[in-house]
Amino acid sequence: MSNKLWGGRFSKEVDASIIGWTESVTIDGKMVVEDLWGSLAHVTMLGRQGIIPARDAAAILGALLKFQDDFIAGEWKLKLEHEDVHMNVEARLIDALGIDVGGKMHTCRSRNDQVPLDSKLYTRRRLLELRGRVIPAIEVLLERAAGHTEDVMVSYTHVQHAQPISIAYWLSHYAAIFLRDLDRLAGAYDLTDENPLGTGAIAGTSFPIDRRLTTDLLGFQRIHEHGLDATSSRDFMLEVLSASAIMYTTISRLAEEFIFWSSYEFRTLTLDEGFAMGSSMMPQKKNPGTVELLRGRSGRMNGLLVAGLTMMKGLPSGYNRDFHEEKEILWEALDLVNRATEILPALLRSTTINKERMAELSYQNFATATELANYLVKSHNVPFRQAHHIVGSLVGDLYRRGENFSNFQACFDHLKASHIEAPEDEVRAVLDPKQVMMSYRSQGGTGPDAVKPMLASLGESLAGHRRRLALDQRRVTAAYEACRSIAREAGTVTSAADLDRLITRYLPVPGGQQGQKG
Repeated sequence: MSNKLWGGRFSKEVDASIIGWTESVTIDGKMVVEDLWGSLAHVTMLGRQGIIPARDAAAILGALLKFQDDFIAGEWKLKLEHEDVHMNVEARLIDALGIDVGGKMHTCRSRNDQVPLDSKLYTRRRLLELRGRVIPAIEVLLERAAGHTEDVMVSYTHVQHAQPISIAYWLSHYAAIFLRDLDRLAGAYDLTDENPLGTGAIAGTSFPIDRRLTTDLLGFQRIHEHGLDATSSRDFMLEVLSASAIMYTTISRLAEEFIFWSSYEFRTLTLDEGFAMGSSMMPQKKNPGTVELLRGRSGRMNGLLVAGLTMMKGLPSGYNRDFHEEKEILWEALDLVNRATEILPALLRSTTINKERMAELSYQNFATATELANYLVKSHNVPFRQAHHIVGSLVGDLYRRGENFSNFQACFDHLKASHIEAPEDEVRAVLDPKQVMMSYRSQGGTGPDAVKPMLASLGESLAGHRRRLALDQRRVTAAYEACRSIAREAGTVTSAADLDRLITRYLPVPGGQQGQKG
Protein backbone atom coordinates (compact mmCIF):
# COMPACT_ATOMS: atom_id res chain seq x y z
CA MET A 1 0.00 0.00 0.00
CA SER A 2 1.10 3.57 -0.62
CA ASN A 3 1.87 5.65 2.46
CA LYS A 4 0.83 8.90 0.73
CA LEU A 5 -2.06 10.81 2.31
CA TRP A 6 -3.93 10.21 -0.94
CA GLY A 7 -2.64 6.62 -1.32
CA GLY A 8 -5.67 4.56 -0.32
CA ARG A 9 -6.48 3.63 -3.90
CA PHE A 10 -2.89 2.59 -4.70
CA SER A 11 -1.26 -0.79 -4.10
CA LYS A 12 2.34 0.41 -4.39
CA GLU A 13 4.52 3.44 -3.72
CA VAL A 14 5.37 6.12 -6.24
CA ASP A 15 8.32 4.95 -8.31
CA ALA A 16 11.54 6.45 -6.94
CA SER A 17 12.58 7.55 -10.42
CA ILE A 18 9.75 10.09 -10.69
CA ILE A 19 9.86 11.68 -7.23
CA GLY A 20 12.18 14.41 -8.43
CA TRP A 21 10.12 14.80 -11.59
CA THR A 22 6.75 15.31 -9.86
CA GLU A 23 7.67 17.18 -6.68
CA SER A 24 6.91 20.89 -6.36
CA VAL A 25 8.43 21.39 -2.91
CA THR A 26 11.34 23.33 -4.42
CA ILE A 27 9.08 26.01 -5.87
CA ASP A 28 6.36 25.75 -3.18
CA GLY A 29 8.82 26.97 -0.55
CA LYS A 30 7.99 30.54 -1.60
CA MET A 31 4.32 30.29 -0.66
CA VAL A 32 4.32 28.40 2.65
CA VAL A 33 3.00 31.43 4.55
CA GLU A 34 0.19 31.78 2.01
CA ASP A 35 -0.68 28.08 2.16
CA LEU A 36 -0.95 28.23 5.95
CA TRP A 37 -3.04 31.40 5.73
CA GLY A 38 -5.44 29.63 3.40
CA SER A 39 -5.73 26.73 5.84
CA LEU A 40 -6.31 29.09 8.78
CA ALA A 41 -9.24 30.66 6.94
CA HIS A 42 -10.59 27.30 5.79
CA VAL A 43 -10.50 25.69 9.23
CA THR A 44 -12.01 28.79 10.87
CA MET A 45 -14.91 28.46 8.46
CA LEU A 46 -15.25 24.69 9.04
CA GLY A 47 -15.46 25.20 12.80
CA ARG A 48 -17.88 28.13 12.62
CA GLN A 49 -20.17 26.20 10.27
CA GLY A 50 -20.15 23.11 12.51
CA ILE A 51 -18.66 20.98 9.73
CA ILE A 52 -15.92 19.88 12.12
CA PRO A 53 -16.11 20.17 15.95
CA ALA A 54 -15.12 23.61 17.22
CA ARG A 55 -12.58 22.14 19.65
CA ASP A 56 -10.89 20.28 16.78
CA ALA A 57 -10.88 23.46 14.68
CA ALA A 58 -9.31 25.35 17.60
CA ALA A 59 -6.56 22.74 17.97
CA ILE A 60 -5.82 22.81 14.25
CA LEU A 61 -5.73 26.64 14.20
CA GLY A 62 -3.23 26.71 17.06
CA ALA A 63 -0.98 24.21 15.29
CA LEU A 64 -1.16 26.03 11.96
CA LEU A 65 -0.25 29.32 13.62
CA LYS A 66 2.79 27.66 15.19
CA PHE A 67 3.80 26.20 11.81
CA GLN A 68 3.57 29.65 10.27
CA ASP A 69 5.64 31.22 13.05
CA ASP A 70 8.21 28.41 12.81
CA PHE A 71 8.54 28.85 9.04
CA ILE A 72 8.89 32.63 9.29
CA ALA A 73 11.59 32.11 11.94
CA GLY A 74 13.41 29.65 9.67
CA GLU A 75 12.80 26.72 12.02
CA TRP A 76 10.85 24.52 9.62
CA LYS A 77 11.50 23.45 6.06
CA LEU A 78 9.42 21.38 3.67
CA LYS A 79 10.31 17.73 3.10
CA LEU A 80 10.76 16.44 -0.43
CA GLU A 81 9.02 13.13 0.26
CA HIS A 82 5.71 14.93 0.86
CA GLU A 83 5.79 16.21 -2.75
CA ASP A 84 4.28 19.70 -2.23
CA VAL A 85 3.53 22.34 0.41
CA HIS A 86 -0.06 21.15 0.91
CA MET A 87 0.90 17.58 1.79
CA ASN A 88 3.81 18.82 3.94
CA VAL A 89 1.47 20.90 6.06
CA GLU A 90 -1.13 18.17 6.40
CA ALA A 91 1.42 15.50 7.22
CA ARG A 92 2.98 17.70 9.91
CA LEU A 93 -0.45 18.52 11.31
CA ILE A 94 -1.44 14.86 11.54
CA ASP A 95 1.89 14.08 13.16
CA ALA A 96 1.26 16.83 15.74
CA LEU A 97 -2.43 16.25 16.46
CA GLY A 98 -3.15 12.74 15.26
CA ILE A 99 -5.34 11.58 12.40
CA ASP A 100 -8.57 12.00 14.43
CA VAL A 101 -8.04 15.78 14.62
CA GLY A 102 -5.40 16.69 12.03
CA GLY A 103 -7.08 14.50 9.44
CA LYS A 104 -10.15 16.78 9.47
CA MET A 105 -8.40 19.88 8.06
CA HIS A 106 -8.84 18.87 4.42
CA THR A 107 -12.63 18.43 4.72
CA CYS A 108 -14.47 20.19 1.85
CA ARG A 109 -11.20 20.99 0.14
CA SER A 110 -9.13 19.63 -2.74
CA ARG A 111 -5.67 20.48 -3.91
CA ASN A 112 -7.53 21.49 -7.06
CA ASP A 113 -8.86 24.60 -5.30
CA GLN A 114 -5.94 24.86 -2.88
CA VAL A 115 -3.33 25.19 -5.66
CA PRO A 116 -4.96 28.19 -7.37
CA LEU A 117 -5.69 29.69 -3.95
CA ASP A 118 -2.03 29.61 -2.92
CA SER A 119 -0.91 30.80 -6.33
CA LYS A 120 -3.31 33.74 -6.18
CA LEU A 121 -2.33 34.69 -2.64
CA TYR A 122 1.37 34.66 -3.53
CA THR A 123 0.87 36.40 -6.87
CA ARG A 124 -1.25 39.04 -5.18
CA ARG A 125 1.52 39.77 -2.69
CA ARG A 126 4.12 40.13 -5.42
CA LEU A 127 1.80 42.35 -7.47
CA LEU A 128 1.38 44.65 -4.48
CA GLU A 129 5.17 44.88 -4.27
CA LEU A 130 5.44 45.50 -8.00
CA ARG A 131 2.84 48.26 -8.06
CA GLY A 132 4.59 49.83 -5.08
CA ARG A 133 7.89 49.85 -6.99
CA VAL A 134 6.53 51.35 -10.21
CA ILE A 135 4.99 54.34 -8.42
CA PRO A 136 8.35 55.81 -7.23
CA ALA A 137 9.76 55.50 -10.76
CA ILE A 138 6.87 57.58 -12.09
CA GLU A 139 7.34 60.08 -9.26
CA VAL A 140 10.97 60.61 -10.26
CA LEU A 141 10.04 61.09 -13.93
CA LEU A 142 7.42 63.69 -13.07
CA GLU A 143 9.67 65.47 -10.57
CA ARG A 144 12.51 65.74 -13.07
CA ALA A 145 10.16 66.75 -15.87
CA ALA A 146 8.82 69.69 -13.82
CA GLY A 147 12.28 71.28 -13.87
CA HIS A 148 12.77 71.05 -17.65
CA THR A 149 9.61 72.47 -19.24
CA GLU A 150 11.59 75.16 -21.10
CA ASP A 151 14.74 73.15 -21.92
CA VAL A 152 14.85 72.13 -25.57
CA MET A 153 16.03 68.87 -27.10
CA VAL A 154 15.50 67.16 -30.41
CA SER A 155 13.02 64.33 -30.80
CA TYR A 156 13.55 61.31 -33.06
CA THR A 157 11.50 59.37 -35.53
CA HIS A 158 13.22 56.50 -37.35
CA VAL A 159 16.21 57.41 -35.11
CA GLN A 160 16.54 60.61 -37.18
CA HIS A 161 16.07 64.17 -35.95
CA ALA A 162 12.39 65.11 -36.01
CA GLN A 163 11.06 68.21 -34.18
CA PRO A 164 12.25 70.19 -31.19
CA ILE A 165 10.60 69.17 -27.91
CA SER A 166 11.20 69.93 -24.26
CA ILE A 167 13.13 67.61 -21.98
CA ALA A 168 10.01 67.58 -19.80
CA TYR A 169 8.02 66.27 -22.75
CA TRP A 170 10.41 63.36 -23.23
CA LEU A 171 10.57 62.47 -19.53
CA SER A 172 6.82 62.74 -19.00
CA HIS A 173 5.98 60.49 -21.94
CA TYR A 174 7.63 57.63 -20.04
CA ALA A 175 5.55 58.57 -16.99
CA ALA A 176 2.43 58.30 -19.17
CA ILE A 177 3.47 54.85 -20.42
CA PHE A 178 4.27 53.56 -16.93
CA LEU A 179 0.89 54.83 -15.71
CA ARG A 180 -0.79 52.66 -18.34
CA ASP A 181 1.42 49.81 -17.17
CA LEU A 182 0.09 50.46 -13.67
CA ASP A 183 -3.45 50.32 -15.05
CA ARG A 184 -2.70 46.90 -16.52
CA LEU A 185 -1.04 45.66 -13.31
CA ALA A 186 -4.00 46.88 -11.25
CA GLY A 187 -6.37 45.14 -13.66
CA ALA A 188 -4.34 41.93 -13.41
CA TYR A 189 -4.44 42.29 -9.63
CA ASP A 190 -8.23 42.61 -9.62
CA LEU A 191 -8.60 39.47 -11.78
CA THR A 192 -6.22 37.61 -9.47
CA ASP A 193 -8.03 38.85 -6.37
CA GLU A 194 -10.90 36.33 -6.55
CA ASN A 195 -11.27 33.49 -4.07
CA PRO A 196 -11.33 29.95 -5.55
CA LEU A 197 -11.41 28.24 -2.14
CA GLY A 198 -14.56 26.19 -1.63
CA THR A 199 -14.94 25.02 -5.20
CA GLY A 200 -13.37 21.69 -4.21
CA ALA A 201 -12.07 19.30 -6.82
CA ILE A 202 -14.31 20.69 -9.55
CA ALA A 203 -18.00 20.78 -8.56
CA GLY A 204 -18.31 22.27 -5.07
CA THR A 205 -19.50 20.31 -2.04
CA SER A 206 -22.66 19.13 -0.25
CA PHE A 207 -21.36 20.54 3.06
CA PRO A 208 -22.79 23.92 4.21
CA ILE A 209 -19.61 25.91 3.62
CA ASP A 210 -19.49 29.73 3.77
CA ARG A 211 -17.36 31.02 0.90
CA ARG A 212 -18.09 34.64 1.79
CA LEU A 213 -16.40 34.10 5.16
CA THR A 214 -13.20 32.64 3.69
CA THR A 215 -13.17 35.39 1.08
CA ASP A 216 -13.18 38.04 3.83
CA LEU A 217 -10.65 36.17 5.96
CA LEU A 218 -8.28 36.00 2.99
CA GLY A 219 -8.76 39.63 1.96
CA PHE A 220 -10.15 38.86 -1.48
CA GLN A 221 -12.39 41.38 -3.21
CA ARG A 222 -14.68 38.74 -4.71
CA ILE A 223 -15.60 35.07 -4.76
CA HIS A 224 -14.49 33.17 -7.87
CA GLU A 225 -17.91 31.60 -8.07
CA HIS A 226 -17.92 28.95 -10.81
CA GLY A 227 -16.13 25.84 -9.52
CA LEU A 228 -15.10 24.39 -12.87
CA ASP A 229 -13.82 27.78 -13.98
CA ALA A 230 -11.99 28.46 -10.70
CA THR A 231 -10.11 25.15 -10.70
CA SER A 232 -9.37 24.80 -14.41
CA SER A 233 -8.56 28.28 -15.69
CA ARG A 234 -5.35 30.25 -15.27
CA ASP A 235 -6.17 33.42 -17.15
CA PHE A 236 -5.13 35.39 -14.06
CA MET A 237 -1.63 34.04 -14.69
CA LEU A 238 -1.79 35.11 -18.33
CA GLU A 239 -2.98 38.60 -17.33
CA VAL A 240 -0.07 38.99 -14.91
CA LEU A 241 2.44 37.68 -17.46
CA SER A 242 1.04 39.93 -20.17
CA ALA A 243 1.00 43.07 -18.02
CA SER A 244 4.53 42.31 -16.80
CA ALA A 245 5.86 41.66 -20.30
CA ILE A 246 4.29 44.84 -21.67
CA MET A 247 5.80 46.88 -18.85
CA TYR A 248 9.17 45.20 -19.27
CA THR A 249 9.02 46.25 -22.93
CA THR A 250 8.67 49.85 -21.71
CA ILE A 251 11.69 49.34 -19.45
CA SER A 252 13.69 47.89 -22.33
CA ARG A 253 12.88 50.83 -24.59
CA LEU A 254 13.93 53.30 -21.90
CA ALA A 255 17.12 51.31 -21.38
CA GLU A 256 17.84 51.46 -25.10
CA GLU A 257 17.69 55.25 -25.09
CA PHE A 258 19.86 55.47 -21.98
CA ILE A 259 22.45 53.20 -23.60
CA PHE A 260 22.65 55.12 -26.86
CA TRP A 261 22.31 58.60 -25.38
CA SER A 262 25.12 58.01 -22.86
CA SER A 263 27.53 57.17 -25.71
CA TYR A 264 30.19 59.65 -26.83
CA GLU A 265 28.38 60.27 -30.11
CA PHE A 266 25.24 61.48 -28.32
CA ARG A 267 26.51 62.64 -24.90
CA THR A 268 23.00 63.80 -23.97
CA LEU A 269 22.90 61.62 -20.82
CA THR A 270 25.63 60.70 -18.35
CA LEU A 271 25.10 57.59 -16.26
CA ASP A 272 26.07 57.81 -12.62
CA GLU A 273 29.21 55.76 -12.01
CA GLY A 274 27.26 53.66 -9.53
CA PHE A 275 25.18 52.36 -12.45
CA ALA A 276 28.09 51.81 -14.85
CA MET A 277 30.66 49.03 -15.20
CA GLY A 278 34.29 48.89 -16.32
CA SER A 279 36.20 46.72 -18.75
CA SER A 280 38.61 44.02 -17.65
CA MET A 281 40.98 45.00 -20.48
CA MET A 282 40.26 48.57 -21.64
CA PRO A 283 40.93 51.01 -18.78
CA GLN A 284 39.00 53.91 -20.36
CA LYS A 285 35.66 52.13 -20.54
CA LYS A 286 32.51 53.18 -18.68
CA ASN A 287 29.97 50.64 -19.88
CA PRO A 288 26.19 50.85 -19.28
CA GLY A 289 26.15 47.23 -18.12
CA THR A 290 23.39 47.67 -15.54
CA VAL A 291 21.09 49.23 -18.12
CA GLU A 292 22.03 46.63 -20.74
CA LEU A 293 20.77 43.94 -18.36
CA LEU A 294 17.45 45.78 -18.14
CA ARG A 295 17.26 45.58 -21.93
CA GLY A 296 18.56 42.03 -22.23
CA ARG A 297 16.27 40.43 -19.68
CA SER A 298 13.19 41.61 -21.54
CA GLY A 299 13.74 38.59 -23.79
CA ARG A 300 13.36 36.27 -20.83
CA MET A 301 10.15 38.01 -19.82
CA ASN A 302 8.70 37.60 -23.30
CA GLY A 303 9.65 33.92 -23.18
CA LEU A 304 7.80 33.45 -19.90
CA LEU A 305 4.64 34.95 -21.42
CA VAL A 306 4.89 32.56 -24.37
CA ALA A 307 5.50 29.67 -21.95
CA GLY A 308 2.31 30.50 -20.05
CA LEU A 309 0.22 30.77 -23.20
CA THR A 310 1.66 27.52 -24.55
CA MET A 311 1.01 25.69 -21.27
CA MET A 312 -2.66 26.63 -21.40
CA LYS A 313 -3.47 26.26 -25.08
CA GLY A 314 -4.05 22.48 -25.17
CA LEU A 315 -5.60 21.82 -21.76
CA PRO A 316 -9.14 20.46 -21.47
CA SER A 317 -11.48 21.74 -18.76
CA GLY A 318 -10.98 20.46 -15.24
CA TYR A 319 -7.81 20.37 -13.18
CA ASN A 320 -4.64 19.16 -14.89
CA ARG A 321 -1.25 18.58 -13.31
CA ASP A 322 0.18 20.90 -15.98
CA PHE A 323 -1.06 23.71 -13.75
CA HIS A 324 1.84 23.13 -11.38
CA GLU A 325 4.03 24.67 -14.06
CA GLU A 326 2.19 27.96 -13.56
CA LYS A 327 4.13 28.55 -10.36
CA GLU A 328 7.58 28.28 -11.91
CA ILE A 329 6.56 30.53 -14.80
CA LEU A 330 4.83 33.11 -12.62
CA TRP A 331 7.40 33.15 -9.83
CA GLU A 332 10.26 33.74 -12.28
CA ALA A 333 8.35 36.49 -14.07
CA LEU A 334 7.42 38.25 -10.84
CA ASP A 335 10.98 37.97 -9.54
CA LEU A 336 12.36 39.37 -12.78
CA VAL A 337 10.02 42.35 -13.10
CA ASN A 338 10.24 43.21 -9.39
CA ARG A 339 14.03 43.23 -9.55
CA ALA A 340 13.96 45.47 -12.63
CA THR A 341 11.55 48.03 -11.20
CA GLU A 342 13.43 48.11 -7.90
CA ILE A 343 16.44 49.80 -9.54
CA LEU A 344 14.50 52.21 -11.78
CA PRO A 345 13.96 55.12 -9.33
CA ALA A 346 17.64 55.42 -8.40
CA LEU A 347 18.72 55.02 -12.04
CA LEU A 348 16.32 57.73 -13.19
CA ARG A 349 17.21 60.08 -10.35
CA SER A 350 21.01 59.73 -10.62
CA THR A 351 21.39 60.02 -14.40
CA THR A 352 22.61 63.45 -15.49
CA ILE A 353 20.65 65.15 -18.26
CA ASN A 354 23.08 67.19 -20.36
CA LYS A 355 20.67 69.92 -21.38
CA GLU A 356 23.33 72.04 -23.11
CA ARG A 357 24.26 69.14 -25.36
CA MET A 358 20.58 68.43 -26.03
CA ALA A 359 20.03 72.06 -27.04
CA GLU A 360 23.12 71.99 -29.24
CA LEU A 361 21.88 68.95 -31.16
CA SER A 362 18.46 70.50 -31.68
CA TYR A 363 20.07 73.28 -33.79
CA GLN A 364 22.25 71.06 -35.97
CA ASN A 365 20.00 69.03 -38.22
CA PHE A 366 16.94 70.92 -39.47
CA ALA A 367 14.63 70.10 -36.52
CA THR A 368 12.55 73.24 -37.23
CA ALA A 369 11.85 72.37 -40.88
CA THR A 370 8.24 71.38 -40.13
CA GLU A 371 7.56 74.69 -38.41
CA LEU A 372 9.06 76.62 -41.32
CA ALA A 373 6.61 74.83 -43.64
CA ASN A 374 3.76 75.55 -41.20
CA TYR A 375 4.77 79.22 -41.20
CA LEU A 376 4.47 79.39 -45.00
CA VAL A 377 0.99 77.88 -44.75
CA LYS A 378 -0.21 80.14 -41.91
CA SER A 379 1.36 83.44 -42.87
CA HIS A 380 1.74 83.24 -46.64
CA ASN A 381 -1.20 81.11 -47.74
CA VAL A 382 1.06 78.50 -49.38
CA PRO A 383 -0.59 75.06 -49.77
CA PHE A 384 1.06 72.65 -47.36
CA ARG A 385 2.32 70.28 -50.05
CA GLN A 386 3.98 73.19 -51.86
CA ALA A 387 5.39 74.49 -48.56
CA HIS A 388 6.73 71.01 -47.85
CA HIS A 389 8.53 71.05 -51.22
CA ILE A 390 10.01 74.53 -50.69
CA VAL A 391 11.43 73.66 -47.28
CA GLY A 392 12.55 70.20 -48.43
CA SER A 393 14.52 71.66 -51.29
CA LEU A 394 16.12 74.18 -48.90
CA VAL A 395 17.15 71.36 -46.56
CA GLY A 396 18.56 69.36 -49.47
CA ASP A 397 20.62 72.31 -50.73
CA LEU A 398 22.05 73.08 -47.29
CA TYR A 399 22.77 69.42 -46.54
CA ARG A 400 24.72 68.94 -49.77
CA ARG A 401 26.81 72.02 -48.88
CA GLY A 402 27.49 70.66 -45.37
CA GLU A 403 25.46 73.44 -43.74
CA ASN A 404 22.26 73.79 -41.75
CA PHE A 405 19.70 76.42 -40.74
CA SER A 406 22.40 78.39 -38.91
CA ASN A 407 23.21 79.83 -42.36
CA PHE A 408 20.30 82.20 -42.06
CA GLN A 409 21.13 84.17 -45.21
CA ALA A 410 20.93 81.03 -47.36
CA CYS A 411 17.53 80.27 -45.85
CA PHE A 412 16.28 83.78 -46.43
CA ASP A 413 17.53 83.83 -50.04
CA HIS A 414 15.86 80.46 -50.76
CA LEU A 415 12.50 81.78 -49.60
CA LYS A 416 12.86 84.87 -51.78
CA ALA A 417 13.72 82.69 -54.76
CA SER A 418 10.49 80.80 -54.05
CA HIS A 419 8.60 84.13 -54.16
CA ILE A 420 8.10 84.28 -50.39
CA GLU A 421 8.47 87.80 -49.02
CA ALA A 422 8.82 87.21 -45.27
CA PRO A 423 10.00 89.55 -42.48
CA GLU A 424 13.46 88.53 -41.30
CA ASP A 425 12.50 88.41 -37.61
CA GLU A 426 9.62 86.03 -38.33
CA VAL A 427 11.86 83.66 -40.27
CA ARG A 428 14.47 83.72 -37.53
CA ALA A 429 11.78 82.82 -34.99
CA VAL A 430 10.56 79.76 -36.89
CA LEU A 431 14.16 78.57 -37.34
CA ASP A 432 14.89 78.76 -33.60
CA PRO A 433 14.30 75.35 -31.95
CA LYS A 434 13.52 76.72 -28.51
CA GLN A 435 11.03 79.28 -29.78
CA VAL A 436 9.38 76.62 -31.91
CA MET A 437 9.16 74.23 -28.97
CA MET A 438 7.67 76.95 -26.76
CA SER A 439 5.02 77.73 -29.39
CA TYR A 440 3.49 74.23 -29.52
CA ARG A 441 0.58 74.97 -27.19
CA SER A 442 -2.01 72.53 -28.59
CA GLN A 443 -3.37 69.94 -26.17
CA GLY A 444 -0.78 67.18 -25.85
CA GLY A 445 1.94 69.38 -27.33
CA THR A 446 5.48 70.01 -26.13
CA GLY A 447 5.31 73.70 -25.16
CA PRO A 448 5.23 74.61 -21.45
CA ASP A 449 1.61 75.78 -21.71
CA ALA A 450 0.64 72.28 -22.88
CA VAL A 451 3.08 70.22 -20.80
CA LYS A 452 2.27 71.72 -17.39
CA PRO A 453 -1.42 70.67 -17.48
CA MET A 454 -0.32 67.21 -18.62
CA LEU A 455 2.11 66.93 -15.71
CA ALA A 456 -0.73 67.87 -13.35
CA SER A 457 -3.04 65.29 -14.94
CA LEU A 458 -0.39 62.58 -14.77
CA GLY A 459 0.20 63.48 -11.13
CA GLU A 460 -3.52 63.09 -10.39
CA SER A 461 -3.54 59.67 -12.05
CA LEU A 462 -0.53 58.65 -9.97
CA ALA A 463 -2.23 59.83 -6.78
CA GLY A 464 -5.22 57.67 -7.71
CA HIS A 465 -2.96 54.65 -8.05
CA ARG A 466 -1.38 55.39 -4.66
CA ARG A 467 -4.82 55.44 -3.05
CA ARG A 468 -5.89 52.27 -4.83
CA LEU A 469 -2.71 50.46 -3.82
CA ALA A 470 -3.04 51.58 -0.20
CA LEU A 471 -6.62 50.28 -0.08
CA ASP A 472 -5.56 46.89 -1.49
CA GLN A 473 -2.66 46.67 0.94
CA ARG A 474 -4.87 47.51 3.93
CA ARG A 475 -7.47 44.92 2.96
CA VAL A 476 -4.87 42.16 2.61
CA THR A 477 -2.97 43.06 5.79
CA ALA A 478 -6.15 43.31 7.85
CA ALA A 479 -7.36 39.90 6.68
CA TYR A 480 -3.99 38.25 7.37
CA GLU A 481 -3.82 39.70 10.87
CA ALA A 482 -7.45 38.72 11.52
CA CYS A 483 -6.72 35.06 10.73
CA ARG A 484 -3.67 35.04 12.96
CA SER A 485 -5.55 36.77 15.79
CA ILE A 486 -8.37 34.22 15.61
CA ALA A 487 -5.85 31.36 15.68
CA ARG A 488 -3.93 32.99 18.52
CA GLU A 489 -7.04 33.00 20.73
CA ALA A 490 -8.40 29.68 19.50
CA GLY A 491 -7.42 28.06 22.82
CA THR A 492 -10.49 29.71 24.36
CA VAL A 493 -12.85 28.09 21.86
CA THR A 494 -15.18 25.34 23.07
CA SER A 495 -18.09 25.83 20.66
CA ALA A 496 -18.99 27.17 17.25
CA ALA A 497 -20.47 30.19 19.01
CA ASP A 498 -17.07 30.93 20.62
CA LEU A 499 -15.46 30.77 17.23
CA ASP A 500 -18.14 33.03 15.78
CA ARG A 501 -17.43 35.63 18.49
CA LEU A 502 -13.73 35.60 17.58
CA ILE A 503 -14.59 36.01 13.92
CA THR A 504 -16.87 38.95 14.73
CA ARG A 505 -14.13 40.53 16.83
CA TYR A 506 -11.37 40.29 14.26
CA LEU A 507 -13.00 39.98 10.85
CA PRO A 508 -11.96 42.86 8.59
CA VAL A 509 -14.66 45.46 8.00
CA PRO A 510 -15.24 47.45 4.79
CA GLY A 511 -12.32 49.74 3.96
CA GLY A 512 -9.72 47.23 5.07
CA GLN A 513 -9.72 48.17 8.79
CA GLN A 514 -9.44 45.37 11.33
CA GLY A 515 -12.20 44.80 13.87
CA GLN A 516 -11.56 45.87 17.45
CA LYS A 517 -11.46 43.76 20.58
CA GLY A 518 -14.34 43.84 23.05
